[in-house]
Amino acid sequence: MVCRGTNRVEQGVGVASLMQIDEPPLAFTATSARPVAVPTAVRATHVAADRYGFVTAADGATLRFGVWHAATATARGSIVLLTGRGEFIDKYASEVIGQYQARGFAVYALDWRGQGLSARQLEDRQKGHVDRYETYVSDLQAFLAGVVLPAAPRPIVALTHSMGGHMLLRHLAEQPDTTPFSAGILCAPMTGLRHEAIIATILTLLPPVAAVDERYFYGSAPFQLIGREFIGNKVTHDERRYRFTEAWFGADSRLALGGPTIGWLRQTLRSIKALADPGYLERVRTPLLLLTAGQDLLIDGKTHVAASARLADCSHIVYADARHEIMMEVDPIRARFFADIDTFLAHHAPTR
Repeated sequence: MVCRGTNRVEQGVGVASLMQIDEPPLAFTATSARPVAVPTAVRATHVAADRYGFVTAADGATLRFGVWHAATATARGSIVLLTGRGEFIDKYASEVIGQYQARGFAVYALDWRGQGLSARQLEDRQKGHVDRYETYVSDLQAFLAGVVLPAAPRPIVALTHSMGGHMLLRHLAEQPDTTPFSAGILCAPMTGLRHEAIIATILTLLPPVAAVDERYFYGSAPFQLIGREFIGNKVTHDERRYRFTEAWFGADSRLALGGPTIGWLRQTLRSIKALADPGYLERVRTPLLLLTAGQDLLIDGKTHVAASARLADCSHIVYADARHEIMMEVDPIRARFFADIDTFLAHHAPTR
């Protein structure tokens, strides 16, 4: 791949000890970055990455990534996909990534530390945990510097979901002059949680020590297929796409992840508070498209209104009939989503 256009971050990246470990073709070992198998349920639409590998973060942890080439002769640019809590890149390779390849984009995707096939912080791999959000910030920088910047066709646009949107905002606010992103798309970004006040009250009663923070939060548990009913789910109206997660966990048990720990939620509220600090989001100058799911039961959509008003260049669209995972919704909602994204990309990553 050939790098094109202006690179605004190659100077002063400052990430220590970056190393890429690329997987050989058809490497299916215990430590492989490739999925062991592709679920039957998604085989017809799944697109395998052209390249799987690991990049080493500043502290030595391994972070898994995938790279998909554009399906067109000349790449229009690159999409950097940042997923939500508990997600993994294969879930989006089931349908979403192929849509962007067809539109002329190369796609670069990262498994966040603590999920997917990236390093996990606790011996119990089922626990969704992070020590602090600054670790995520550093990991994103390692991925950008070690994988994206050396090869990604320009312009580079971020496509994010939930926690991924939160992390994009932190990156843009903390590196407004060196970010490689020409634009960003925030799908149901985690700028505030539903029932956040109740969660915060519970956390004040729990001492911030490892013995406590490494436990599951109340109501959380290891992933179990039994009792995972579609009726009453909080993320999508589409049952087939709702089943993507469990299908992948069945195909490759290494991907399996349960609920969040007390520590993950404690650090999440701290990071949300950082976004709310006066002057923080005001540093962001990158053009953004913020998409709200009107029936979101996980993220407080009212915080999207406040956040978009503080961002220098942000368009805000509400999908009144969508649940949290807009990209995994029913076809009519996804059709509107892709139409809105196409309009946004026409301005910020036009067809060559």
